[in-house]
Amino acid sequence: MRIYARVKSIGKRKPVLELQPFDIEPVNTLRGLIIQIVQQNVKAFNNGKSFTMYLLEEDIEAAHEQGKVGFNHKYNDAKQSEQAAVEEALLAFEDGIYKVLYGDIELTKLDEPLQLKEEDIFTFIKLTMLSGRLW
Repeated sequence: MRIYARVKSIGKRKPVLELQPFDIEPVNTLRGLIIQIVQQNVKAFNNGKSFTMYLLEEDIEAAHEQGKVGFNHKYNDAKQSEQAAVEEALLAFEDGIYKVLYGDIELTKLDEPLQLKEEDIFTFIKLTMLSGRLW
């Protein structure tokens, strides 16, 4: 089954990425969807590919203010753990670090039943902290 995902950050005018296709096995919960998307991205990363292949002007400006602009260059060949990445993604959702929209509907529970159709569109919105400091 093919679905599409779009990633946005609050405050950015355009999506960071246009619709990205994902070929997944049928799932019936958001948890299952997140697991498959994370696993595919970890495999791609471990094979030298990255989910974000370019920097937007606003990303360059933000990185410049912090003192370092990079282009996702890997300085070592360490492979990332799919299981650890899945656990982090699920925890981040539960902690409210990002939201998931299914069309125009916000999905709020990982295990709520989900009826997927071919070519459905999901939007992942990364929320930005408004105060605090970098640790």
